[in-house]
Amino acid sequence: MKKLIMFYGSFIILLASALVYQGCSELNDNALLAPEIRTHGVGWANPSSSNFHGSYIASTKWNLNQCKTCHGGDYSGGTSGSSCLGCHTNSNGPENCRTCHGNSEHSNPPSALNGDTSMTSLGVGMHMSHRYPRYSAALSCEDCHRDINGFDDPNHIGDNPDGIAEIFFGTRAYDTLGGPIRPNPTWDRSTATCSNAYCHGTFKEGNVNAVGVWTNQGSVVCGTCHGNPNTGNPTPNINGVFTEPHFAFMDRNSCYICHGSVMNGQGNFVNKDLHVNGEVNY
Repeated sequence: MKKLIMFYGSFIILLASALVYQGCSELNDNALLAPEIRTHGVGWANPSSSNFHGSYIASTKWNLNQCKTCHGGDYSGGTSGSSCLGCHTNSNGPENCRTCHGNSEHSNPPSALNGDTSMTSLGVGMHMSHRYPRYSAALSCEDCHRDINGFDDPNHIGDNPDGIAEIFFGTRAYDTLGGPIRPNPTWDRSTATCSNAYCHGTFKEGNVNAVGVWTNQGSVVCGTCHGNPNTGNPTPNINGVFTEPHFAFMDRNSCYICHGSVMNGQGNFVNKDLHVNGEVNY
């Protein structure tokens, strides 16, 4: 009797073990997997996504400190182990000027902070015409904006950023060329105009009432700042009155007589860096 009980007991244990083994070894295609753990939502790295991280950072008024919390002060990975420098390959990573405005070649628009590239957009306007002009010395960022030294510079974003680049004229706009005219450069955002600046005619024998429209390239032509803006004759005159050494018979092809280092006899620039450079080159 005792042997019979031991036999059936052993059989039951063996059967139970076989059932457990069979249950564990079968593949259940319907089993629910644990959800993937994601810090950021889908589309975080996709510029065309509404969840793109660039748009999110803009909504935080460009606060990158929260990024550094996980990715490290230099964005190389930090506690997250995920580096931002794989995509942001320029110096200073996400804090490089070209990350938010400009392109791979330069930091000035286009494009603007909102992605605009049209000259009719306030964020774009005549940036290219000022930084890479055809007929004058190039302006620097500091000619119209405060000088900054890095992303966290107080003059860059400020305590209450609004996405608008404040205009702060540099010394060039105030240049008097040694004459009695005193420029008072003024930027009017509502009309997108720049006036009373040396760069646009406020100097001796210049057209002191000249106004440049930031979003209209055709608003400034040869003759706008000095001379006749209607005919394009740049020979200086005040209200149609020519004074020596400028005379009524002169035109663009005559400039070289006194300004040969700047213009040639065909009325073309031989050295545009000597035009709108803060001095008169004879």
